[in-house]
Amino acid sequence: MKFGIVVFGDNHPELGRSNQAYYEEVLTMAEWAEELGFESFWLGEHHLYWYGTLVSPPMIIAALGQRTKKLRLGPAVSVPSFHNPLVLAEEYALADNLCAGRLEFALGSGFSPVEFKTFGMTMEEAKERFWEATEVILKAWREEQFSHQGKYYNYENATLYVKPVQRPSPPIWLAASSDDTLVKAGQLGWPMMGIPFARSNNLAEVKAKNDLYLDSYRKAGHGGTPPIMVAMHVYLHQSGDDAARLSRPYFERVTSFTKTHRRPGSKVPDFDEVKRQKLGVFTTPDDAIEIFRAHANTGVTHVIAMVNFGGVPMTDVRRTMELMAAKVFPRVASL
Repeated sequence: MKFGIVVFGDNHPELGRSNQAYYEEVLTMAEWAEELGFESFWLGEHHLYWYGTLVSPPMIIAALGQRTKKLRLGPAVSVPSFHNPLVLAEEYALADNLCAGRLEFALGSGFSPVEFKTFGMTMEEAKERFWEATEVILKAWREEQFSHQGKYYNYENATLYVKPVQRPSPPIWLAASSDDTLVKAGQLGWPMMGIPFARSNNLAEVKAKNDLYLDSYRKAGHGGTPPIMVAMHVYLHQSGDDAARLSRPYFERVTSFTKTHRRPGSKVPDFDEVKRQKLGVFTTPDDAIEIFRAHANTGVTHVIAMVNFGGVPMTDVRRTMELMAAKVFPRVASL
């Protein structure tokens, strides 16, 4: 099992922390991640409210490329529906150049109705735009010259002078929660990523979604075992009781956005239930190892840890990352 860090960009106003100070914390966390042996570092893309301060992942990846040397860097996820796909292809190609070919490109169609409404599109239109924009981005990266005639985007004999360092393209990941997207990811043969606490109620449902993806992957004739990545809140402490007590207010602060910005019908996460169902890790290193093993048994190969959620102090972030490196990594490396 491989481990990374993911930062969703939440900077709640009640914390009294400037965005500039928050960005410096993100850059510092990436330096720590590389020092401690994490494999990757990911950045969420959200807009227009406190949950979305990382408005331009490619710009931050370019900055991280100057502060790190080995970490794989990527958005979790890029939302092409909100952008001109040709410009987005250029921006991520530039980011791949500035981080010396370490870009991981993960895509998703977005989830916030507030963002869709403000950008002037329905959720259904956003999904249509997502698939068409993704096609444009991959053409722009992989072909010297291309044309595209679609419902939303039209290009004639377009070329992209700035190409990614990684050819024909950086690794492509697809964020998937609905059954149709899981099936599509498998058919395409793309690695899949998800957020168990948001899309599943228990480990059995996590496994069912992973199995659906894997079945589609194999039926499409793809070989090998594809990577499956999950994002999980992680807060480690030598005392399990203290881990739960201390992390609860941070979790409840960061997930409060779901009361106003969630998709219709989606759930508002409950801390105790997320902990009980092993969809979050608020515990000791020993218990964390068992949780990660349980996810490995569902097909998960990568875990990206949300460690600074809801304003977790940097001292606590550092402790969690150090405990992961010292106590968890050596015992789960073979999973």
